[in-house]
Amino acid sequence: MSQPNSDSQIDLTAPLDGAQLVGKRVLITGGASGIGAGCAKLFVEHGAHVVIADFNEQLGKAVVEKLEGLKGTIHFIPVDVTSFTSQKAMFANALAILPGSEIDVLIPCAVVMGGFWDYTPQPASSLTSTDPQITAVEPPTRGLQVGLLGTYHSALLCAKYCMGLHTQQDSPNPAPSSALQFDKSIILLGSLASYGSLPGSPEYTAMKWGTRGLFRSLRSELVRTGVRVHMLAPTFVETPMTAGIVPGLREKGVGFATVESVAGVVGRLVGERGWNGRAFAVMPDEVVDLCDDHEGKNSGIVWDEMTGRGLLKAPPKFDVPKSHI
Repeated sequence: MSQPNSDSQIDLTAPLDGAQLVGKRVLITGGASGIGAGCAKLFVEHGAHVVIADFNEQLGKAVVEKLEGLKGTIHFIPVDVTSFTSQKAMFANALAILPGSEIDVLIPCAVVMGGFWDYTPQPASSLTSTDPQITAVEPPTRGLQVGLLGTYHSALLCAKYCMGLHTQQDSPNPAPSSALQFDKSIILLGSLASYGSLPGSPEYTAMKWGTRGLFRSLRSELVRTGVRVHMLAPTFVETPMTAGIVPGLREKGVGFATVESVAGVVGRLVGERGWNGRAFAVMPDEVVDLCDDHEGKNSGIVWDEMTGRGLLKAPPKFDVPKSHI
């Protein structure tokens, strides 16, 4: 088939064709809760073979127990996505489980909220002080390690080693792009913070902008090997990760997208082989193609339109739980 289109807006109002997901071999990191678990449920319900990987073994096994017996299959693999060695083992174990020892779909959802940062200036003496009350504080990086470096490793390892695409390259007559099937896909999980910021958290903002940068790079590089790459940019979604800030946001009238709506968009993108390289804002009541390309002025046009319609507002200030600082 011809190379997937990456230059036009996509209409996601059509319902999901579940037949497009039957038999898909899917690996989801961060699959023990939140959006990852929601995606696992969608794919298993439609007959896919799913492996979820997560640091939390108890929650991961609970998801498997809940979804076993549905149309598809589901397995759990423990992983620490911040460890390259652990990720290699995860992929090797997933290939041993999935039919044909290949992955069709990667959804790297492993992410942590990351830390918030107190910007209040302090004296330079804090740099040499041994007093724990005033000594310089190390900026948080756990979110970057999990959500950006982990996603980076997952995407590159999967596309290079786990999708069965090496056979095309090893052939004495490599298949031209018109002969590629484009049935492999990677769906990255960005955020509206990939285009703006999360107040008080430079770490989370950097993590999500980094994910967007990865998306912009991979969508043009991997399509030449037959892999389609998309990114979702949801607004706030109520999940275990965001539980600490949800009450404060609700008090300020902030709307939330649902796990189910995000998973539904993932399903559509996986099923449509003619699409590549699109980014979507998942809002409380609609899904918007952000036109993150040259034609759309890198989402600037759509961002202005969404602002004009009142869909986008400056994120409100809210009290940050001490556990997040």
